[in-house]
Amino acid sequence: MWHPDVTAWAVLDADGKRLGGFYLDLFPRETKRDGAWMGGVVDRLPGTKHELENIAVIVANVSPPRKAGQPALLNHREVQTLFHEFGHMMHHVFSEVPIRSLAGTRVVSDFVELPSMIMENWCWEPSALDLFARHYESGEPIPDAVKKRMLAARTHRAANALMRQLGFSTVDLLLHTEWDPTSGGDVMKFARDVFAKFSPTTLPEDYAMIAAFSHLFGAAYGYAAGYYSYQWSEVLEADAFSRFKKEGILDRKAGDAFRKTILARGDTEDPAVLYRTFLGRDPDVQALLTRLGVAA
Repeated sequence: MWHPDVTAWAVLDADGKRLGGFYLDLFPRETKRDGAWMGGVVDRLPGTKHELENIAVIVANVSPPRKAGQPALLNHREVQTLFHEFGHMMHHVFSEVPIRSLAGTRVVSDFVELPSMIMENWCWEPSALDLFARHYESGEPIPDAVKKRMLAARTHRAANALMRQLGFSTVDLLLHTEWDPTSGGDVMKFARDVFAKFSPTTLPEDYAMIAAFSHLFGAAYGYAAGYYSYQWSEVLEADAFSRFKKEGILDRKAGDAFRKTILARGDTEDPAVLYRTFLGRDPDVQALLTRLGVAA
């Protein structure tokens, strides 16, 4: 390991076969980049002369132990972050693709967040929380009343947040499909008029959010007509999780199916085909709307 805080873990199959491993580098330090991410380090590439092991690293900046001998006590958002990145890690480690450019997380941007975002659901399920979310001294689980308040807070202003994301996505798509820089007029006004359709209040004439929308133009990874992938990935994961809700959130059969049809396949087949193989049908937005509390 490259730092005393870093830990290394092996990933074993049910029969004890070693599939790969991953590193956890979870706590902040002065020389470390902010945020959280997963990175693939080694690709297994089964059946080729380069077959090794799938190795990944999960990096985060969660709350460290407050004193020696005490475990790190994470808040719920930090737990969600780790579950999210763990999903990306499993996408990499469980890959069975022999072609590096198609392996693991090297899939289209509106599909890559399915394995990560779906993992966050287990952070909200009482029976899953009871497995690990316990008082570090007494071992008591989170009280039921607190769990209910957490679930209620999850949908607080959910419709407003959904409209905000739909506004961002629509502006992005229309800028790249309808607005013409030679005849489309002022881009600020164009974007403001689109944003206005999704805003609960009247926007001022000098509203210029588009000038600071770095996700589209200034980020290291410019989305450029792909910002919708945030919302579409949420549709996919909420709908895919419905199978676990139906069959059991710790159901072995459902978990194996997700591993074999989604995690192991990388970009070897159209994502729509992989999704239909796992769920048996095309995606349906209803599961997300229900979870957000904006539909029955």
